[in-house]
Amino acid sequence: MAKLLKKDGRMYIELPESLQGKNIKAIKLADEIFVVASDDAIKKLLERQMYYVLQKRMQRRLVQRENAGQKQGDRSTTHIREFAILSSDEQARAFSRAHAAEFKAGKLLGVKGFDGRYYVVRADVYENVLGKIEAAVRGGGATVKEIAEKTGLDANLVRAVVEIAREDGIIYEMPGGKYAYAG
Repeated sequence: MAKLLKKDGRMYIELPESLQGKNIKAIKLADEIFVVASDDAIKKLLERQMYYVLQKRMQRRLVQRENAGQKQGDRSTTHIREFAILSSDEQARAFSRAHAAEFKAGKLLGVKGFDGRYYVVRADVYENVLGKIEAAVRGGGATVKEIAEKTGLDANLVRAVVEIAREDGIIYEMPGGKYAYAG
């Protein structure tokens, strides 16, 4: 533990032996509150803070999109509680941490698509939508847009379910961006 010493009207910090000889930094958290630690410890602290901030931003963004959908009656935002599309690794990690229990219980399904985005769908929604998609792609296949038009579902929800179903081997991609039922 570091000790604070006052000498000649100045404050000094006496570092413990475990920190002596290491590159040490201090970060000001608030007025008169500092964290003194090694570079590695500071880096870990900042990474945790970054994930926390990203998680909060994601939650606010999802709530804002949901509220906008309720106010305007926009069909594309009404499924926000049913699926999520995350565009970065950081967002996916934050989302995964926030919903770890739901993933573990099998209530949420997720996959990283070939496009680099992460697709997450509630398991009950997945089963319901998958039946509609299977009917829409029988007889030659269909693009995501065509499936959305045939079923009346949001195109982003269709994309998310298709990505997970493709990973499960239920649906496969054909030339021209069309998808067909594998069973």
